[in-house]
Amino acid sequence: MIQRIQSVFLLLAAAFFFLEFAFPFFNSDSYSQGYFTDKAYNIQDHPALLGLTIAAGIVSLIAILLFKNRSLQKSLVYLSIILAIALTATMIILLQSNTPEFLQHSTIFIGSFLPLVAIIFLGLSLKNIKKDDKLVKSMDRLR
Repeated sequence: MIQRIQSVFLLLAAAFFFLEFAFPFFNSDSYSQGYFTDKAYNIQDHPALLGLTIAAGIVSLIAILLFKNRSLQKSLVYLSIILAIALTATMIILLQSNTPEFLQHSTIFIGSFLPLVAIIFLGLSLKNIKKDDKLVKSMDRLR
């Protein structure tokens, strides 16, 4: 299970999703209204961000356990990619609707890039799952 490279990629993707709890999306220089009342914009600022992050991380972890059912594993990886894209879009939409002048007084922090890195690892795991599926199908033809 864990010795397969796609399991390692899925584990790394889940780790990057859960690292969102440690790193904010944006930091602000001063206190302001909206999401920057604590000088940071992170996933704890809105329930949608929190829910999407937890869901994407858990779906990635569940996909590791489904190594025998590759079609379901691929479906869960696609779902996790969709959740990561939704997380990024929700982050941007909520920030622009609440604090439209966010770029003037804030700096982008590492949390903004974590979902994108997770998407890269999910894509790599998807590529290796498809490669495994192709290998199994070619072995079935030989029998």
